[in-house]
Amino acid sequence: MTLVADQDAKTPRCNRSSRSHMYSETDYGETWPNTKTVAISLKSALVILVVLAVGCSSLTSSEEAFDWRSDWAVQTGFDVAIDVQGMRLPTAIAFVPNPGTSPKDPLYFVTELEGSVRVITNDRSVLTFADDFFIPPTNFGMAGICLDPKHGYVFVTFSYVDSGIQRNNIIRFQTTAEIFSVSPISRTEFTEVFAAYPTNADHQIGPCQVSDSLLYVATGDGNQDKLSQRLDSVLGKVLRM
Repeated sequence: MTLVADQDAKTPRCNRSSRSHMYSETDYGETWPNTKTVAISLKSALVILVVLAVGCSSLTSSEEAFDWRSDWAVQTGFDVAIDVQGMRLPTAIAFVPNPGTSPKDPLYFVTELEGSVRVITNDRSVLTFADDFFIPPTNFGMAGICLDPKHGYVFVTFSYVDSGIQRNNIIRFQTTAEIFSVSPISRTEFTEVFAAYPTNADHQIGPCQVSDSLLYVATGDGNQDKLSQRLDSVLGKVLRM
């Protein structure tokens, strides 16, 4: 917030459009054509600034609150609303096609970058479905999530660091078929599939999708673009399992 002069009253007013501003004759050349340097003691200047700052704070706090909906372009006939809150760095979402009828039956799943899988139930409770299955790195981690209702599988894709080497992986969580559950029954790791192919930040594994009982997964090239053209590498591909 900065202070600028009101051209009509020649008194300071608030301006939120810039973070810093220096007064100059150019700024007020039209309003104060004969602007001259005025010497003000440091103590007086501080008092004036404090008073003005308090005045501006009161003004902005009384203004209407920012409407977050203004950041979204919504097609006519649709609306935007907050469903749940409390996620930390969410990366992907997967909806249960035919959720159960109980308030605590899963409605959708959300992955968080640092290694947690959240499940949101019909009554909008936010629960931890799974976490602590890998050590979260600095700027990468959980990538995608997809569901196989027929078998009750929840697949998550992620990138992690193993002995200083960044690797890709997939975990398949077993839950209740069709309606799923708020916690897994068991899990299967795909570590060996990717063990021989180190990856790289921003070029790691990505989203996944299940179709006709087949799992499709997109993988980055590991910052090794030539491997994308090689059939003996899983990097830079869309894998079908």
